[in-house]
Parts: sequence; C-alpha cells; structure tokens
Amino acid sequence: MTRGGWNRNIQYHPLVLEAVPAGCGRALDAGCGDGRLASELAERCSEVVGIDVHGPTLARARGACARPYLSFVEGDVMTHAFAGGGFDLVASIATLHHLPLDPALARFRDLLRPGGVLAVIGLYRIRTLSDIAYAHLAMPVSWWLRLTNDYEEVAAPIRDPEETLAEIGESVQKILPGAEFTRQLLFRYSLIWRKPSA
Repeated sequence: MTRGGWNRNIQYHPLVLEAVPAGCGRALDAGCGDGRLASELAERCSEVVGIDVHGPTLARARGACARPYLSFVEGDVMTHAFAGGGFDLVASIATLHHLPLDPALARFRDLLRPGGVLAVIGLYRIRTLSDIAYAHLAMPVSWWLRLTNDYEEVAAPIRDPEETLAEIGESVQKILPGAEFTRQLLFRYSLIWRKPSA
C-alpha cells in the first residue's frame, strides 16, 4: 500500500513508476532510503531489492515496508556483489549525485538485462541563467505543494550536487546513448534509458 506524504523527490515517483517495463521481474532501487519507492515498485515488479549505505535509514525501511518479494541490503551499489545483467529495472531517486557520475551510470547500465530500463531522478548544481530562471519558477510551486500536502522530510543523509545539468547531460549522452534526459521543474532532472536488446 502506498504511503502518503510529499517532498520534491516523492513528486517524481510517478515518472519512475511509469517507466517500469511490462512484466518487470527483478528491480533494484539504488539508494533506497526509507524504502518508499521500493515499496511502490513491489506493486509492479515480481521482486524488488533496495540497497542503501545508511544503516539507520535502512532499518526504518525494513520496519515500514515489510512485504513479500521486497528485500533490503545495507551496502554500496557500486561495489555490492550483484550479478551483471540481473535486473529488469534499476531505479534511483536523489542518489546519483552521491556517487561518481560516470562510473555510476556505467554500473547502472551493466546491472540491467538487455531490454531493461534505467529510471533516475537526480539533482544538479544551479549555475546558468537558465537554471536560475527555473529556480525562480520552481520556488513558489514547491512552497505551494509543501503547504497543500502532508510534507515528509527526507529521511536519509543529503548533500548538494556538484555537477551541472550540462555536465550530467554530457555523461548521459556518452554512456547511455539515446536516453531521455529532461530537466524537471523542482530542481530535478529525469533520466530514462532502455538497454538495447541486442
């Protein structure tokens, strides 16, 4: 059952859920935090694994999101012993900026089976005039959504992003050619990529 609450990350859960491939067998939530997205994915996928390095947050996830075919692993997605090509979906929200960008994109790509989908909601560093203009639009919308919804604090450790939107886009184009890379309003971008079948 989906939990209530809102924040800028939860706002974009539907984008990730819409990207779940038909007949999704095994999904990975990389940087799963409190497990909310992993729990939502478990309604659409046969098996979901959530991984996070932060033990206290992961303990909350285990307590709040217990359900069949949903498991949580305390570890680093970059080094954990997942088999390559083991997932139909790799999802990640507000995690990529905690990782080395190019190696993380390559790691997510390699964890996917052929035909699998990568769905990322990420943060970027505000630097350009365009970024500032979007920020001016985003702030009143963000405050309105916060005031009109049951606001939920981010339960995991946070950090500011270092890469700009342009820098992230260059890495995406290099490592995941053909990906849909879109600036979203609330200081986020979306990245959707399907791994070629052949």
